[in-house]
Amino acid sequence: MTRAASLSSINCTQCGAGLSVLGGGRVRSHVCGYCGAVLDTQDNYKVLTSIGKRDHPDSPVRIGMTLPVDGVGFTVIGTLGKVENWQGQSWRWVEHQLFSPTHGYAWLTWESGQFTFSRKIRDFDMGRWVSVLAVETSETPPRCEYRGEGYRYYETSTSEIEFMEGEFNWLPRIGETSTTVVLLGRDAMLGLRQGETEREVERTTLLPRDETARALGIEALPTAYERHPLTPYRPLPEEGFLRRALALSAALSFLLAFLLGAIGGARVLDRQDVAIGDTPVSFAFEISNTRQIARLRYDTDVSNDWVVLGTRIIGPDGLPLVEGARLVQYYFGRDSDGSWTEGSRSTALRFRPEDQGVHQITVQRLEGTGGRRMGVEITEGKATSLWMFVAGFVFLFAWVAVTARRALHQQRRFSGGDWHEE
Repeated sequence: MTRAASLSSINCTQCGAGLSVLGGGRVRSHVCGYCGAVLDTQDNYKVLTSIGKRDHPDSPVRIGMTLPVDGVGFTVIGTLGKVENWQGQSWRWVEHQLFSPTHGYAWLTWESGQFTFSRKIRDFDMGRWVSVLAVETSETPPRCEYRGEGYRYYETSTSEIEFMEGEFNWLPRIGETSTTVVLLGRDAMLGLRQGETEREVERTTLLPRDETARALGIEALPTAYERHPLTPYRPLPEEGFLRRALALSAALSFLLAFLLGAIGGARVLDRQDVAIGDTPVSFAFEISNTRQIARLRYDTDVSNDWVVLGTRIIGPDGLPLVEGARLVQYYFGRDSDGSWTEGSRSTALRFRPEDQGVHQITVQRLEGTGGRRMGVEITEGKATSLWMFVAGFVFLFAWVAVTARRALHQQRRFSGGDWHEE
């Protein structure tokens, strides 16, 4: 004999306590929250067994609360306390069975301070089932697809029931175990659950924590909670536009830097060919542009050797304007990987003239024996591209930082899983 559909409450047939009937006609069992009796709802609430009085698991959700999900009203009708034990550690969470007169049964899970909503899906291609054995023998994280969305392996969990209260659409029992292979998608998880008698697939989504608490009528939640792998990515304001603007700015900065670097300026000392062994040598040149930098360039014939060239430039006032040295080194050869070169036969020195007029440069070899000849030339009014290069790298770094946010978010999502590359 099945129960009457119009029932709204019954008395426990073991202890006589009043129990609310909330779960609709497909409820299979009712566990008394007072004495722990497991009642058969399809046989006049006959006592099947008793689990005894047990401590309620840590969850702010209670039977009888209501919750709208995507415009559908659900009522909490049952509570399961679940535990997973592995290598001496235990993880606990609470699953609450929900019921909607129009949409049937679902689950509200409270774990690590977060709410998730789960429903069985009937249209999953069971040919894409991912077994525990497939996970253990796979060299890469297993994947599957559901309704055009890709899912990637996240973890395998074997749990058992340690608490029961309320109504359920099957006959749960204390100690009942199930193993679930969890795959993570962009907005949802798939749980491929292998129970003791059947296989089923659930799709799980993350519910907004504070809004869900308010809808349930919960006044306060624990302040500490863990980040859930389904936590959505929160883009920066106008992130797409920002990323494109930074990329364009970096490209334009580098382009301008190369264009500025290609501007030669006015030659104030034509190329002078000098025998390095005859140094020191001096040349006079006249500067008329003091607003921009001047550029001194050395070209040598150094080959598989090196030389240090000393430079001294005297201004029109007779005082030193530039004093310094430049290392020129160039090596080449062949090895098992092919031809190679290192260094350069040329070097340059930039300086900013202080006064107009005739300057004098003196060049000499300070160290090294490399090279026989070198060319010396000086240009003025040379446009500097340094700051455009700096701006380009700043824009590029900002673009990488913005772009990497999504990649780092994806990495963090899977960081809590149990797949480890070996």
